[in-house]
Amino acid sequence: MKTIVMLAVLALSVADLGAQAGGGMPKTLKVMSYNIRIASPPAKGWGYTDLKGIADVINRQAPDLVALQEVDAYTERSGKNSHQALELARLTGMHAHFVKAVDRSGGDYGVAILSRFPIRSAESYRLPVSPGSDGEIRGCGLVVVKALGMKIGFMTAHLDHMKNEDRLLQVLRVNEILEKKKKMPVIFGADLNMQRNHEVIRTLEKEVAFLCSDCAPTFPADQPQRTLDYVMLNPAALKKMRVRRYDVVAEHHASDHLPLVVELERKK
Repeated sequence: MKTIVMLAVLALSVADLGAQAGGGMPKTLKVMSYNIRIASPPAKGWGYTDLKGIADVINRQAPDLVALQEVDAYTERSGKNSHQALELARLTGMHAHFVKAVDRSGGDYGVAILSRFPIRSAESYRLPVSPGSDGEIRGCGLVVVKALGMKIGFMTAHLDHMKNEDRLLQVLRVNEILEKKKKMPVIFGADLNMQRNHEVIRTLEKEVAFLCSDCAPTFPADQPQRTLDYVMLNPAALKKMRVRRYDVVAEHHASDHLPLVVELERKK
């Protein structure tokens, strides 16, 4: 009996290896960048939280990796028992990494990453503002996963919305992080709070390539007029991947930003 069981396990292992070698590995990678407005739908006001609504948006698109911005953890405004990143991970069946940027409403506020793949390593950063500024320190996170048959870095960030001076400081810090990861393919999803032709974007382009030129607007969700949200690739990722799809999703209820979905495939 033991021999039969061992042979069965061996056969399954060999079949699994054969599937990987024979094309069983997914050929595409779908990523999303989404500012979720602490899961507070604009039509309902700040006192109402609908995490399930955000999870439904994510589940309908079925991304492999999600860069989230404006995420609460244990705040009074979103619920002292609610860690939004962990709850979204549960509702979507994904792994989560949360990055605190600042104290907010008796808890933590920042950015997060959801991953359908096990997270091999995770890093958290705070993006500075100039001394005396009334701008806001923001969060940046990076995880390493294995996808498309290789190790990939996936990064999220949310830049300040008030001053160019602060956004430039934050971009310079982002560039430092990207420079350290330049040998690894990195996909970067972010709410940059800047339109595509903004002068500070040129500094960011020293480390990443934007995947759109005439980029579709992502804000405000009910009547989109400005492009604030992007998915970008570093040079190492550009060498390994090509874009199959770059879409802004028409989801007007769950947040004041529209989600951005990009499908990538590995170059042969």
